[in-house]
Amino acid sequence: MIAIANYDFRASGTVAKSIEIAGACAAAGLPVELWAVRESGPLRRTVPEGVRVVVVGRGRRRASRGADLALAIPALASALRKRRPRVLLSGGNHLHLPVKIALALSGRRRAVRLLLRASNSSKRPGERAGEFGWGDSYKYRGADLAVAVSEELADEIRSVPRGPDVLCIPNGVDSARVGALGEEPFDHPFLARDAAGVRAPVLASMGRISRQKGFDVLIRALAALPVPARLLIVGHGARAEVDALRDLAAASGVADRVDFLGYRANPFAVLARADLYVSASRWEGASNALLEALALGLPLVATDCPTGNREILGGGRYGHLAPVEDPRKLAEAILAELAAARSRETQRERAQQLDLGRCTQEWIELLRAQLQTSPQRMR
Repeated sequence: MIAIANYDFRASGTVAKSIEIAGACAAAGLPVELWAVRESGPLRRTVPEGVRVVVVGRGRRRASRGADLALAIPALASALRKRRPRVLLSGGNHLHLPVKIALALSGRRRAVRLLLRASNSSKRPGERAGEFGWGDSYKYRGADLAVAVSEELADEIRSVPRGPDVLCIPNGVDSARVGALGEEPFDHPFLARDAAGVRAPVLASMGRISRQKGFDVLIRALAALPVPARLLIVGHGARAEVDALRDLAAASGVADRVDFLGYRANPFAVLARADLYVSASRWEGASNALLEALALGLPLVATDCPTGNREILGGGRYGHLAPVEDPRKLAEAILAELAAARSRETQRERAQQLDLGRCTQEWIELLRAQLQTSPQRMR
């Protein structure tokens, strides 16, 4: 049996991809389960009926995900002993270390193939290339295989001393589904035109409200634009994080030109009405939101962060790249992309090259092979 594990079912690309992989494996006849420490989160209802969900966490949820994960390690070890998976796939970076420790405690390390889906870069702004912290290096050591979501991220993990074998399975996008959802109704005051039929440019961005996604940089870039562009932000986050961004927008003089829409079951109806999609992330793995914006035909601007954005944008062929942490350069890239009048059909064709079906088929073949591979000792 294959166990694919995440912390919960929050609205994140990491969780969405784990659900897609599990659903594809089940449809292909592979025995698969989705494991979670907590069952909460809006993506729980998107799990296909044929995929069993195993909830590991017990008792009161702790204030932070890190604390809850640490305290759930014994329960993870117990689940490994009871359910006896042959393959354990950690769905994202947040779970790699707890899963590794739990597997060691379970006494079943020799009977389980441990795979780590590298969903995010471990690099942070200001760090030197090739520099890994102890924790980032340790979580990869001893795994049987790491699967990175971009080639750049794969190269990053290969630099880990005594690290695992590494391969890349890029994220994919279901262009037909995204396109159909993009046609559903959505209206907003920012989309209104004046008496002459003119409206200011509407920018869109999507992601968890967190420092990683760089929404603070994007708001400062909006304030630096010489045109009165509007910004729609789709995504949920802690109240304190959202309030801080609202305060920044007010201090920057653009409070009336930014709207935080929160979590949306169908974010694509929002994105499809924008003139431009912007990702201001400080780090990524391979942004699912960028892929989805491509599938909608949107012009793109993204930071040249570690990792994946440059690959998705084809080195700049499908959008403008801007330095990380630089609002003025980001504003310049936004202006340049608005002026480029990029073909939406060209953007959609690029998304077709990153087809979800191809991605999930690679996962099916990999996990089928892992089930047939004799378990190895921990390195």
